[in-house]
Amino acid sequence: MKRTLLSTSLALAVAGFLGTGAALAQQYNAPVTTPPTPAATPNASKSATANQVAVPSRTESGPSAFAKLDMKHQGYLTSEDVSQLQGFNFKNADKNNDGKLDATEFNAAWAIYSGTPKS
Repeated sequence: MKRTLLSTSLALAVAGFLGTGAALAQQYNAPVTTPPTPAATPNASKSATANQVAVPSRTESGPSAFAKLDMKHQGYLTSEDVSQLQGFNFKNADKNNDGKLDATEFNAAWAIYSGTPKS
C-alpha cells in the first residue's frame, strides 16, 4: 500500500512538472511582439501643431514662406502658424485685426521680419 501511494504521488508530481514545463515551453516559444511606438505608427498625427511645421529661412521670399507655413492650405495664417518665427510680430502684421494673416498682410510683415524689400 505504501508503495502504491508513493508511486501515485511520484506519478502526480512528474505529471505536474511535465504540465508546467509544457505550459512554460508554450509561453517562451510565443513570438515576441512589442507595441509600436507613436513615432513608428503610420499616419501619426500630421497636423501643423505637431511640431512638423517647416520653418522658412529668412532668406526665402514672402510667398515661399507663406506656402511653407500654411500647412493646412487655408489661404491664411494664424498666430499659431507663425509661432515658430521668433521675433515675428503677428499683432502688427494683422492689419484688419481678424486674427488671420492673408498673403498680402503676411508678405508685408515678412519683408520687415526678413529685412528684405517687399517683392
